[in-house]
Amino acid sequence: MIKKPTIVIAGGTGFFGNYLINFFKKDYSIIVLTRKKSYSENKVNYVNWDGESQGDWLTCIDGAEVLINLSGKSINCKFTNENKKKLLSSRINSTKALVTGISSLKNPPKVFLNASSGSMYQLQDRPNTESDVDFKNNFLSDMALKWEKEFFKNELPNTRRAALRISLILGSSGGIYEVLQKLTKLYLGGFVGSGKQMMSWIHFEDAVKAIEFIINHDNLNGSINFSTINTESNTNFMSKLRESLNVSFGFPAPEIGLKLMSSIIDIEPSLVLNSVNFSPKKLLDNGFKFQFEKLEDAFKDLS
Repeated sequence: MIKKPTIVIAGGTGFFGNYLINFFKKDYSIIVLTRKKSYSENKVNYVNWDGESQGDWLTCIDGAEVLINLSGKSINCKFTNENKKKLLSSRINSTKALVTGISSLKNPPKVFLNASSGSMYQLQDRPNTESDVDFKNNFLSDMALKWEKEFFKNELPNTRRAALRISLILGSSGGIYEVLQKLTKLYLGGFVGSGKQMMSWIHFEDAVKAIEFIINHDNLNGSINFSTINTESNTNFMSKLRESLNVSFGFPAPEIGLKLMSSIIDIEPSLVLNSVNFSPKKLLDNGFKFQFEKLEDAFKDLS
Protein backbone atom coordinates (compact mmCIF):
# COMPACT_ATOMS: atom_id res chain seq x y z
CA MET A 1 0.00 0.00 0.00
CA ILE A 2 1.33 3.44 -0.98
CA LYS A 3 1.64 5.73 2.01
CA LYS A 4 -0.35 8.95 1.68
CA PRO A 5 1.46 12.28 2.03
CA THR A 6 0.66 14.18 5.22
CA ILE A 7 -1.02 17.53 5.73
CA VAL A 8 -0.77 19.04 9.21
CA ILE A 9 -3.33 21.71 10.13
CA ALA A 10 -2.57 23.75 13.24
CA GLY A 11 -5.76 25.15 14.73
CA GLY A 12 -7.79 23.02 12.35
CA THR A 13 -10.86 22.34 14.52
CA GLY A 14 -12.71 25.49 13.47
CA PHE A 15 -15.04 26.41 10.64
CA PHE A 16 -12.55 26.53 7.75
CA GLY A 17 -10.33 23.80 9.18
CA ASN A 18 -13.19 21.31 9.00
CA TYR A 19 -13.73 22.11 5.33
CA LEU A 20 -10.02 21.52 4.65
CA ILE A 21 -10.09 18.19 6.48
CA ASN A 22 -13.05 16.92 4.49
CA PHE A 23 -11.52 18.09 1.21
CA PHE A 24 -8.02 16.66 1.67
CA LYS A 25 -8.54 13.48 3.71
CA LYS A 26 -9.15 11.32 0.63
CA ASP A 27 -5.65 11.92 -0.75
CA TYR A 28 -3.71 12.88 2.38
CA SER A 29 -3.18 11.69 5.92
CA ILE A 30 -4.49 14.51 8.10
CA ILE A 31 -3.03 15.56 11.45
CA VAL A 32 -4.62 18.41 13.37
CA LEU A 33 -2.71 20.28 16.08
CA THR A 34 -5.18 21.25 18.79
CA ARG A 35 -5.21 22.54 22.36
CA LYS A 36 -7.50 19.64 23.26
CA LYS A 37 -6.23 16.24 24.40
CA SER A 38 -4.88 13.98 21.65
CA TYR A 39 -7.39 11.65 20.01
CA SER A 40 -8.34 10.08 16.66
CA GLU A 41 -11.67 10.41 14.86
CA ASN A 42 -12.81 9.55 11.33
CA LYS A 43 -9.24 8.65 10.30
CA VAL A 44 -7.94 12.05 11.41
CA ASN A 45 -5.33 12.30 14.18
CA TYR A 46 -5.71 15.19 16.59
CA VAL A 47 -2.50 15.97 18.47
CA ASN A 48 -2.22 18.23 21.51
CA TRP A 49 -0.06 21.36 21.42
CA ASP A 50 -0.13 24.61 23.37
CA GLY A 51 0.47 26.89 20.41
CA GLU A 52 3.65 28.28 21.93
CA SER A 53 6.22 25.69 23.02
CA GLN A 54 8.29 23.11 21.20
CA GLY A 55 7.25 19.55 22.00
CA ASP A 56 6.35 16.08 20.79
CA TRP A 57 4.06 17.58 18.13
CA LEU A 58 7.21 18.31 16.10
CA THR A 59 7.33 14.68 15.02
CA CYS A 60 4.01 15.26 13.24
CA ILE A 61 5.40 17.89 10.89
CA ASP A 62 8.75 16.13 10.31
CA GLY A 63 8.39 14.78 6.77
CA ALA A 64 4.97 16.33 6.19
CA GLU A 65 4.10 17.51 2.70
CA VAL A 66 2.15 20.56 3.85
CA LEU A 67 1.70 22.56 7.04
CA ILE A 68 -1.28 24.93 7.33
CA ASN A 69 -1.57 27.26 10.31
CA LEU A 70 -5.02 28.62 11.17
CA SER A 71 -4.33 29.21 14.87
CA GLY A 72 -5.48 32.32 16.68
CA LYS A 73 -8.14 33.63 19.02
CA SER A 74 -11.45 34.28 17.27
CA ILE A 75 -11.73 37.80 15.91
CA ASN A 76 -15.39 37.91 16.98
CA CYS A 77 -14.90 39.87 20.19
CA LYS A 78 -14.72 43.45 21.49
CA PHE A 79 -11.29 44.99 21.01
CA THR A 80 -10.52 45.61 24.68
CA ASN A 81 -6.86 45.94 25.61
CA GLU A 82 -6.92 42.41 27.04
CA ASN A 83 -8.53 40.93 23.93
CA LYS A 84 -6.12 42.79 21.66
CA LYS A 85 -3.20 41.22 23.49
CA LYS A 86 -4.74 37.75 23.17
CA LEU A 87 -5.62 38.22 19.51
CA LEU A 88 -2.07 39.27 18.67
CA SER A 89 -0.17 36.85 20.91
CA SER A 90 -2.20 33.81 19.83
CA ARG A 91 -1.24 34.50 16.21
CA ILE A 92 2.37 35.56 16.74
CA ASN A 93 3.22 32.82 19.25
CA SER A 94 1.78 29.95 17.22
CA THR A 95 3.47 31.16 14.04
CA LYS A 96 6.79 31.61 15.85
CA ALA A 97 6.55 28.12 17.38
CA LEU A 98 5.95 26.53 13.98
CA VAL A 99 8.72 28.46 12.21
CA THR A 100 11.16 27.63 15.03
CA GLY A 101 10.10 23.99 14.92
CA ILE A 102 10.54 23.69 11.17
CA SER A 103 14.04 25.15 11.34
CA SER A 104 15.10 22.28 13.61
CA LEU A 105 13.87 19.45 11.35
CA LYS A 106 15.85 17.31 8.94
CA ASN A 107 12.75 16.81 6.79
CA PRO A 108 10.72 20.02 7.05
CA PRO A 109 7.37 20.46 5.29
CA LYS A 110 7.68 21.30 1.60
CA VAL A 111 4.91 23.91 1.85
CA PHE A 112 3.90 26.10 4.80
CA LEU A 113 0.68 28.15 4.49
CA ASN A 114 -0.10 30.63 7.25
CA ALA A 115 -3.40 32.44 7.76
CA SER A 116 -3.35 36.22 7.53
CA SER A 117 -5.88 38.95 6.74
CA GLY A 118 -6.53 41.55 4.06
CA SER A 119 -7.60 44.08 6.68
CA MET A 120 -4.41 46.11 6.21
CA TYR A 121 -5.38 47.51 2.80
CA GLN A 122 -6.46 51.13 2.36
CA LEU A 123 -9.77 51.90 0.64
CA GLN A 124 -9.25 53.14 -2.92
CA ASP A 125 -11.22 53.31 -6.17
CA ARG A 126 -10.25 49.75 -7.12
CA PRO A 127 -9.63 46.51 -5.24
CA ASN A 128 -6.16 46.21 -3.71
CA THR A 129 -3.72 43.63 -5.06
CA GLU A 130 -0.69 42.02 -3.44
CA SER A 131 1.57 44.75 -4.83
CA ASP A 132 -0.24 47.53 -2.93
CA VAL A 133 1.70 48.62 0.15
CA ASP A 134 -0.31 51.63 1.36
CA PHE A 135 -1.72 50.21 4.56
CA LYS A 136 -4.22 51.36 7.18
CA ASN A 137 -3.11 52.55 10.60
CA ASN A 138 -5.35 50.62 12.97
CA PHE A 139 -5.27 47.53 15.17
CA LEU A 140 -6.41 44.99 12.58
CA SER A 141 -3.89 46.22 10.04
CA ASP A 142 -1.08 46.30 12.59
CA MET A 143 -1.90 42.77 13.76
CA ALA A 144 -1.95 41.33 10.23
CA LEU A 145 1.36 42.97 9.31
CA LYS A 146 3.08 41.80 12.51
CA TRP A 147 1.66 38.31 11.89
CA GLU A 148 3.18 38.18 8.41
CA LYS A 149 6.47 39.66 9.61
CA GLU A 150 6.81 36.85 12.14
CA PHE A 151 5.96 34.28 9.49
CA PHE A 152 8.62 35.43 7.02
CA LYS A 153 11.25 36.62 9.52
CA ASN A 154 13.55 33.56 9.61
CA GLU A 155 15.05 31.67 6.69
CA LEU A 156 13.46 28.31 5.86
CA PRO A 157 15.39 27.33 2.71
CA ASN A 158 13.64 24.01 2.17
CA THR A 159 10.07 25.17 2.79
CA ARG A 160 7.98 27.32 0.44
CA ARG A 161 5.83 29.79 2.36
CA ALA A 162 2.65 31.71 1.58
CA ALA A 163 0.62 34.02 3.84
CA LEU A 164 -3.08 33.84 3.00
CA ARG A 165 -4.78 37.23 3.28
CA ILE A 166 -8.19 35.75 3.95
CA SER A 167 -11.49 37.50 3.21
CA LEU A 168 -14.96 36.45 4.41
CA ILE A 169 -15.26 32.70 3.80
CA LEU A 170 -18.87 31.82 3.03
CA GLY A 171 -20.00 28.35 4.08
CA SER A 172 -23.27 26.88 5.32
CA SER A 173 -21.88 25.11 8.40
CA GLY A 174 -20.59 28.07 10.38
CA GLY A 175 -18.81 31.36 10.03
CA ILE A 176 -20.31 34.68 8.99
CA TYR A 177 -22.86 33.24 6.55
CA GLU A 178 -24.64 31.23 9.22
CA VAL A 179 -24.96 34.33 11.43
CA LEU A 180 -26.16 36.60 8.62
CA GLN A 181 -28.62 33.99 7.37
CA LYS A 182 -30.29 33.75 10.79
CA LEU A 183 -30.47 37.55 11.14
CA THR A 184 -31.92 37.91 7.64
CA LYS A 185 -34.67 35.38 8.33
CA LEU A 186 -35.60 37.51 11.37
CA TYR A 187 -35.89 40.56 9.06
CA LEU A 188 -32.66 42.01 10.52
CA GLY A 189 -30.71 41.67 7.27
CA GLY A 190 -30.58 45.28 6.16
CA PHE A 191 -27.45 47.24 5.39
CA VAL A 192 -25.06 48.07 8.23
CA GLY A 193 -23.81 51.59 8.91
CA SER A 194 -23.69 53.57 5.68
CA GLY A 195 -23.92 50.38 3.62
CA LYS A 196 -21.17 51.73 1.38
CA GLN A 197 -18.32 49.77 2.98
CA MET A 198 -16.84 47.12 0.68
CA MET A 199 -16.81 43.41 1.50
CA SER A 200 -14.36 40.93 0.00
CA TRP A 201 -15.53 37.31 0.14
CA ILE A 202 -14.90 33.77 -1.12
CA HIS A 203 -17.08 30.63 -1.28
CA PHE A 204 -15.68 27.80 0.84
CA GLU A 205 -15.32 25.47 -2.16
CA ASP A 206 -13.19 28.02 -3.98
CA ALA A 207 -11.24 28.58 -0.77
CA VAL A 208 -10.25 24.93 -0.31
CA LYS A 209 -9.50 24.54 -4.03
CA ALA A 210 -7.32 27.67 -3.87
CA ILE A 211 -5.37 26.02 -1.05
CA GLU A 212 -4.87 22.96 -3.26
CA PHE A 213 -3.87 25.22 -6.17
CA ILE A 214 -1.21 26.98 -4.08
CA ILE A 215 0.17 23.66 -2.85
CA ASN A 216 0.52 22.43 -6.43
CA HIS A 217 2.13 25.59 -7.87
CA ASP A 218 5.73 25.98 -6.78
CA ASN A 219 5.94 29.60 -7.88
CA LEU A 220 3.20 30.79 -5.53
CA ASN A 221 4.70 32.26 -2.39
CA GLY A 222 4.75 35.42 -0.30
CA SER A 223 1.48 37.17 0.55
CA ILE A 224 -1.52 35.96 -1.45
CA ASN A 225 -4.93 37.63 -1.52
CA PHE A 226 -7.55 35.03 -0.67
CA SER A 227 -10.84 36.35 -2.05
CA THR A 228 -12.97 36.17 -5.16
CA ILE A 229 -12.88 38.80 -7.90
CA ASN A 230 -16.20 40.59 -7.29
CA THR A 231 -16.19 42.72 -4.15
CA GLU A 232 -19.61 43.93 -3.02
CA SER A 233 -20.81 46.90 -1.00
CA ASN A 234 -22.51 45.99 2.25
CA THR A 235 -25.84 47.19 0.83
CA ASN A 236 -25.55 44.93 -2.22
CA PHE A 237 -24.22 42.03 -0.15
CA MET A 238 -27.20 42.10 2.21
CA SER A 239 -29.68 42.69 -0.65
CA LYS A 240 -28.45 39.60 -2.51
CA LEU A 241 -28.56 37.56 0.68
CA ARG A 242 -32.18 38.56 1.31
CA GLU A 243 -33.07 37.70 -2.28
CA SER A 244 -31.48 34.25 -1.99
CA LEU A 245 -33.52 33.56 1.14
CA ASN A 246 -36.78 35.01 -0.26
CA VAL A 247 -36.89 37.64 2.47
CA SER A 248 -38.39 40.88 1.15
CA PHE A 249 -37.15 43.30 3.80
CA GLY A 250 -34.40 43.78 6.34
CA PHE A 251 -34.17 46.46 9.03
CA PRO A 252 -30.94 48.42 8.62
CA ALA A 253 -28.44 48.70 11.47
CA PRO A 254 -27.25 52.33 11.80
CA GLU A 255 -23.71 52.87 13.05
CA ILE A 256 -24.77 54.33 16.40
CA GLY A 257 -27.15 51.40 17.02
CA LEU A 258 -24.47 48.88 16.13
CA LYS A 259 -22.01 50.50 18.52
CA LEU A 260 -24.58 50.42 21.32
CA MET A 261 -25.46 46.82 20.57
CA SER A 262 -21.80 45.80 20.45
CA SER A 263 -21.45 46.50 24.17
CA ILE A 264 -24.12 43.86 24.75
CA ILE A 265 -23.19 41.16 22.23
CA ASP A 266 -19.40 41.58 22.65
CA ILE A 267 -18.59 42.21 18.99
CA GLU A 268 -16.27 44.90 17.63
CA PRO A 269 -18.25 47.32 15.36
CA SER A 270 -15.27 48.01 13.11
CA LEU A 271 -15.42 44.41 11.84
CA VAL A 272 -18.54 45.31 9.83
CA LEU A 273 -18.19 49.09 9.49
CA ASN A 274 -14.74 49.16 7.85
CA SER A 275 -14.21 48.48 4.15
CA VAL A 276 -12.16 45.46 3.09
CA ASN A 277 -11.56 45.53 -0.65
CA PHE A 278 -8.96 43.33 -2.33
CA SER A 279 -8.56 41.10 -5.39
CA PRO A 280 -6.69 37.76 -5.87
CA LYS A 281 -4.25 38.90 -8.55
CA LYS A 282 -1.62 36.23 -7.85
CA LEU A 283 -4.17 33.42 -8.09
CA LEU A 284 -5.66 34.82 -11.29
CA ASP A 285 -2.28 35.45 -12.91
CA ASN A 286 -1.36 31.81 -12.32
CA GLY A 287 -4.56 30.47 -13.87
CA PHE A 288 -6.83 29.75 -10.91
CA LYS A 289 -10.50 29.52 -11.95
CA PHE A 290 -13.25 30.42 -9.51
CA GLN A 291 -16.40 28.33 -9.48
CA PHE A 292 -18.33 31.07 -7.67
CA GLU A 293 -17.39 34.46 -9.10
CA LYS A 294 -20.79 36.07 -8.47
CA LEU A 295 -22.16 36.52 -4.97
CA GLU A 296 -25.68 35.56 -6.01
CA ASP A 297 -24.39 32.19 -7.26
CA ALA A 298 -22.58 31.60 -3.96
CA PHE A 299 -25.71 32.40 -1.96
CA LYS A 300 -27.84 30.20 -4.21
CA ASP A 301 -25.51 27.28 -3.55
CA LEU A 302 -25.52 27.86 0.22
CA SER A 303 -29.20 28.58 0.78
